[in-house]
Amino acid sequence: MPENPNTIYETAIQLSENEDAELELATLKTRDNFETYFTDDVTDIRAITYSDSPETLLNLLQEVGTDDVNLEVVVGDNTLDYRKKLRGKEQLAEKLERLQRQNRLRIYLASLRSNEVHSKLYILQHQDGSRTNILGSPNLSEQGWGSTRQKNAIAVFRTDGNQPLDNVFDAWYEEHKGYADRFMEDLTSQLEEVDDEEREEIIHAWVDGRSTSQEEEAELEQELTERLDEANVEKATIVGEFEDPDLTLAVSDNENQADETISQSLNGFDDILSELREETRSIDASIDGKTLRASPGAISKHSKEKFGAAKMWFNNQDELILQTETTRQLKLTREVPDDSEKIDQALEYLEQYFQTVDKFGRTDHPEAVKAQMWEAIIWFFWAPFINRYAAVYKDNGIDLDKYLPSLYVYGEPGSGKGTLTRYAFHLLSNGHVTEPEDGDSLNKTNLTAVRRVDSVFPVVFDDIDPNDLDIETYLNFRQKHWTGEIDIPALAFISNDNLPRSRIQHRAKILNFDIQFKDTHQTAKYVNDLTERSNPLFTWFAEIFKDRDVIMRSQDADTLAEARQVFKELYDRADRELPSYFPEEPAEKKYDIGKWMWEDAYESDLVEFQRRNGNLIAKFDDSLSVYSSVRKYARTLPNEARAQQDGNQIQIKAEEAVADWFPFNIDENKGIISKIF
Repeated sequence: MPENPNTIYETAIQLSENEDAELELATLKTRDNFETYFTDDVTDIRAITYSDSPETLLNLLQEVGTDDVNLEVVVGDNTLDYRKKLRGKEQLAEKLERLQRQNRLRIYLASLRSNEVHSKLYILQHQDGSRTNILGSPNLSEQGWGSTRQKNAIAVFRTDGNQPLDNVFDAWYEEHKGYADRFMEDLTSQLEEVDDEEREEIIHAWVDGRSTSQEEEAELEQELTERLDEANVEKATIVGEFEDPDLTLAVSDNENQADETISQSLNGFDDILSELREETRSIDASIDGKTLRASPGAISKHSKEKFGAAKMWFNNQDELILQTETTRQLKLTREVPDDSEKIDQALEYLEQYFQTVDKFGRTDHPEAVKAQMWEAIIWFFWAPFINRYAAVYKDNGIDLDKYLPSLYVYGEPGSGKGTLTRYAFHLLSNGHVTEPEDGDSLNKTNLTAVRRVDSVFPVVFDDIDPNDLDIETYLNFRQKHWTGEIDIPALAFISNDNLPRSRIQHRAKILNFDIQFKDTHQTAKYVNDLTERSNPLFTWFAEIFKDRDVIMRSQDADTLAEARQVFKELYDRADRELPSYFPEEPAEKKYDIGKWMWEDAYESDLVEFQRRNGNLIAKFDDSLSVYSSVRKYARTLPNEARAQQDGNQIQIKAEEAVADWFPFNIDENKGIISKIF
C-alpha cells in the first residue's frame, strides 16, 4: 500500500504479554499524506473530528475503501448549524440522506447537545479484520485541507483487530459519541413512503428550514458573511509606508482558482426577495431565480450602503477580516514586529494627527482636545471587539446598552469631527472604507436595521440632529436584541449641535471637540496627506487585544480600560515616551469641558445663583438663547445633579452633586446674587 512520505518513526511494539502492534509516528503535510491510510481494503470508518465538510464525507464513501464502505463521524464543533452547509445543495443533501437511510453514513453532531469536542480520532477496519487506529489532529474538512501549509502530527497503531488497545479506542470513541446526537433523522422520517416528486419538495423545504431566532434579513446577512469567510480570494494586510512593501500581500493558495463570485441560495427568504432584487441592480450582483450571485466586493458594498457597515468578521482562526469592495480581503490581525523602530514610527504618525491641534487649531484647552481625540481613537480600535464584550457582560447580567458605550462627538463646524471619522476609518481599513453615514439618514427604521448587518465594523452617523436620534430605539438598541447569533456593530454619532438629551447621555461616551481649525488650503492638504498615510498600528493592536480577557472591573466602569493598556504596551515595545495627553482614564471625565464652560460664564457674569425651596437655581443673562445656549449649559451638568431647564433658569435639585464639580465657589461674593429665599 502507499506510504506517508513524512513518517518519522516506525517500530513493532509489545504493549502486554499477548498484545503486539505496530506504531508509526508521522506528520501530515498534505491531504495526500492523510489519504494514504484510507486504503482499498477499508470496510468501516469511525471518525471524531472538530470540523468537517459534507463533500469530504461523500468523497470518502465514493473513493476510499471497498464498494460498500461504512462511515460514522462525530463532529465536535458546537457552533455548527450543519443544515446551513447544505443550503443551495439539495442534491448533496439527498445523497447524504440516502446514504444515512442505507446505514452507510451516520453523522453525529455535538452541537445538538450544546457540547464541544476538540478530539480527533480515526478507527479504520480492514477486510481481514485488522485495524488502523489513528490519534492526532487532522480534521475531515475541505477548508482545513485547502491550505498546503497545514501540519498535523499523528500516532498510528496497527493491530490484528482484537486486542486490548482496540478496546481502548472503541471505548474512547463511544464516550465522544455520547456527547452528540444523530443528524438528519427527522428528514428520513419525513421521507418514508413518499414518491420521488414529493421527496424532492420535502428535501427542499427541510434544507431551507430556518433554525435561528433572527429576522430573515439578519439570517441572510449572516450566511453571506459565512460565504465570504469561505471564499478563496486574495488576502492582504496593512503595511506602513516605512515597511518592506513585499509584506503587502499574502495571496490565496491558488490565485488562478480564486473565487470571483459568491453564490447564495435565497430559498426560505421570500419576504425580502423582491427588495433584494431591486437593491442588487446597481452593484456587481444578480438574482437568478432564487440564487444570489455576487462578487465578494459587491456583498460588502451592499452591506455598507444599506446598513452602514462594510463586512468585517473574526474567522475560525480568530483573525479579523475585512471584505473590501474589490475581491481582496484585508487581514487585520498581524504580529507585532520585533523591530521597535517600526512601532515607534507608527506611533509617531498617530501623534502627528493629535499635533494638528497645536499646528492649526485655536482652543483654550489644547491638552484636553488632544486627549479627547485620542479617546475617540481608542474607542474606534475597541469597537470591532464589542460583541466579545457583549457575550461576557450578558452572562454576568450587565446592561449592554449602558456599559458598551456608543460614541457621541460634538463641536462647532470646523472642529475636526468629520476628519476624526475619516482618519479612524483609514486606520481600520487602510482607506477601503472612507465615509460615515449621512446624518440625514438617521431615523428609527435605519437605526433598527443596523442590528441586521452581521458585521463588527463600527457604524457612524455624521452631522446628525440629536432630535433625530429616537430615544427608545437607542436606549434598547442592544440589550433586548443581542443573542450572540450575529454580530451587531458599535454605534457612533457626530453632531454640530450640543449634547444630546440626558437619557441618551447615560448610554454614550460624550466627547467635545472644543476647537476651531484654520480653514486654509494648506491645512486641508496637510490633514488629507496625514489621513491617507498607511499605518499598520491597528493590526498590531488587534493582534494583542484579541487575546486579552474581558475584565470585570471593581473600581470603575471604564469599558475601554484594557484597550488603553494595549496602547501603553505598544509604547513600551517601541521604547517611546507616552505623551502627557494620553487618556489613562476616560478623557471626558478628566477633561470635562463643561466645567470650563460654566467657569467662563461665571467669570463673565452671565450666570447668577440663587436658592429657592431647597433647590439651587442658576439664572442666566437674558442675552443668551433659551433653546441653544442655556440648554447647552444644562446638559453639561452631571446626571446626578437632576438638573431641569425652565426658560433661562436651570433648577439643580441635588446641589451636593455639583458642590465639588463647579470649578468655583458659587457663594463667593463677586457681584453675583446669592440669596436664600
